Amino acid sequence: MNKIYRIFALIAIVVLAAVSCERRPLVDPTGSVSIRVAVNIRAVANVTTTVYNEKIPVPDLITNSMRVMIYDPETKARLGESIISSKSTDASGNQVLSGNLDITHGDYDLLIFNEFDTPRTKVTAVASEKTILAYTDDITAETRARYGIGTSKAEGDSTSIANDLANIEIKEEPDHLVVAHEQNLHISPHDTVVVIHTTASTIVDTYYIQIHVTGMKFANTATAVISGLSPSNHFGLGERTNKPATAVCFPLVKSQDEKTIGENQDVLCAVFNTFGKIPEVTSNLYVTFNVIDTAGKLQQKEINLDQIFKTEDAIVRHWLLIDETWEIKDPGTDNPSTGGGGFQPQVDDWDEEEGNITL
Repeated sequence: MNKIYRIFALIAIVVLAAVSCERRPLVDPTGSVSIRVAVNIRAVANVTTTVYNEKIPVPDLITNSMRVMIYDPETKARLGESIISSKSTDASGNQVLSGNLDITHGDYDLLIFNEFDTPRTKVTAVASEKTILAYTDDITAETRARYGIGTSKAEGDSTSIANDLANIEIKEEPDHLVVAHEQNLHISPHDTVVVIHTTASTIVDTYYIQIHVTGMKFANTATAVISGLSPSNHFGLGERTNKPATAVCFPLVKSQDEKTIGENQDVLCAVFNTFGKIPEVTSNLYVTFNVIDTAGKLQQKEINLDQIFKTEDAIVRHWLLIDETWEIKDPGTDNPSTGGGGFQPQVDDWDEEEGNITL
């Protein structure tokens, strides 16, 4: 009897042990996840390659931190975000930003960008990968008044949209936004540090534009407005927006084109940024040059850019080289194209500047 009792007791113990058993892996997956983002700026036209005029400043694509947005790959909804700011340099000379991510194993979409050192490029609608948007603000009324933008009609085609600058949406030029996008990234359970490697590149185009001028000594300040450009970028979708087409405004500098054969090498020129040319726009691509002369009066020149944007220089190298000369008139002579400007400058020499612009 005692033997039978002991057998039943042993069976009961085995059954209870089986019910209460917890299966555990030999090692718990407690490792962390980090990310290393190499910023690739080796092939940015007019910044690190194909620079036409080395006398004028170009943007300096250096960033000190990056924002990492973490999205659900199915719903595209935000799951979280991190900031990475540890800087180093890789074997190719790229600057590398790295840091830790607050995620475990699973599937993710990652969108990484340098939002904090782009004062003009703004990012909004970050709650969804589908809606996140990079954009710039309209130029201020003060800027319009200072440079006489929209106060009079330019020389050229009086029926063009660019001649109605007072009614056109004119944006600030964007700073370079470098973006890395990793989709459907699978992270398996792990007990060591998992390192994600990715590369960020700019979503902004940089162009060089110039026009030959005579009478440079009569120019005090100068700007250009180019219409027919993209206003923003849904970079979570990898799509530039096309509607409404907008214009971008940027300052011009005095320089010389040493590639020009002849006595007059004087040019007004600039390196400027844009979210891009809208491909189907063929009738609203104009540049309007605005000069406040030494008497505080506005002089303007308008040129259609349709054919210039189709040249090899524009397509391959992003050079907008205008093959004509603009005469900036002596403000002391009769000038029917001048108008009163809101900005009354001091009549001083306009010094040329050389150097880098840190964004």
